[in-house]
Amino acid sequence: MSGRARVEAILKRVAEVEELKPCEIRANLNVFNGDGVSSECFRGSIQSKDANGAKMIKVFIKVKPPKQMEVTGAAFINEMNFYSRIHPELDRFQRLRGVEDPFDKIPKFFCGSLEESREYLAFTDLLAENYALFEKSQPLDEKHLQAIFATYGKFHALTFAYKASNPEKYQEITAPAIDILSTFLESVSKEIEGTFQTALEYIKETNQQGADKAQMFLDDFGPSRLRGCKYEGQYSAWIHGDCWSNNMLFKYLANGDLEDIKLLDHQCGRDSTPVHDLSYCFYSGASKPDFDKLDYYLDLYYHSFSKFAKELGADPDKMLPLEALKNDWKKYALMGIYMAIVAGSLKFMAKKEFQDRMAETPKDQDLIANILQMIKQSREHPSWKKTLADILVHAVEYGIIN
Repeated sequence: MSGRARVEAILKRVAEVEELKPCEIRANLNVFNGDGVSSECFRGSIQSKDANGAKMIKVFIKVKPPKQMEVTGAAFINEMNFYSRIHPELDRFQRLRGVEDPFDKIPKFFCGSLEESREYLAFTDLLAENYALFEKSQPLDEKHLQAIFATYGKFHALTFAYKASNPEKYQEITAPAIDILSTFLESVSKEIEGTFQTALEYIKETNQQGADKAQMFLDDFGPSRLRGCKYEGQYSAWIHGDCWSNNMLFKYLANGDLEDIKLLDHQCGRDSTPVHDLSYCFYSGASKPDFDKLDYYLDLYYHSFSKFAKELGADPDKMLPLEALKNDWKKYALMGIYMAIVAGSLKFMAKKEFQDRMAETPKDQDLIANILQMIKQSREHPSWKKTLADILVHAVEYGIIN
């Protein structure tokens, strides 16, 4: 099937789901890829010709890419399960509870397929609704961090409350999830260790005590490199999973104020601690002034979590005590730091350069080799090297590394 035929077939399926007949299908065959490797993206539109009034739907389509990582298939399975089973259940639950302001930060999903060689996911096109990516090379400012932590507070309150209320159904709908990130981190652990070493050399001149503690951690990095990746505590529920700023879209008012946020790319979702979501976003996107205000952001998150949990008829202190969240941060935020190192390899690379490098990868070579090289190169970027050093010092001071 040609590219045009494939995209048009998907748009026709969306039209059927949305009951738009008769209609005109318009496929945009330009590839709209970002800084990811798990999918190839297209856009299109559907114009109804109903006598009762025209209706236009803008569609964003993700398909399996021609060059894939080992985990690409699992990523599509995970995301399809989230959009077709988990999210509808969560939405039904919150509406049955009669909340005044339901959680609505997930893009509308039209349809998808896991048929071999024809995998796709189709969503509403948020770019056509004036949502935009945050500039990845810049640190997230306070207003964005506030919105993100509040959004995750509400999302996690919903997943925790659903799990507490429907444990058997929760187990059923989340059972298909495949833990992609732990597998991925294992494959890049050597480059992560090298990046830690670069940051350590950077801080030795200014913070010898912190450097000594970091050195002890690095000396034991081999056997303990995945410490914090597998949650072993009692406070878990469904999380987003892949939480750097490029997996979020923001919408702004005319005066520049932030109006809305959407959480994208749910291929790494799983049952785990909220710390994995929050720390990944925080350390991949914030900077030292905000690292120093971590407790402020955790309190803000918990206020959002607690408020929405109560609206859902749940007990936030029983589901996730604030003290437990902060204690879990010291044990499990290391995974967020690992993922920040991976995301950092993309922060200062132009999108076209990244896409060109992926395109140059031989078909018989897993894309992971290119990612390893990018992690290695990124650690020498002056701005990122300083941020890495700030993260390492913060991790020592907060007790994540001890």
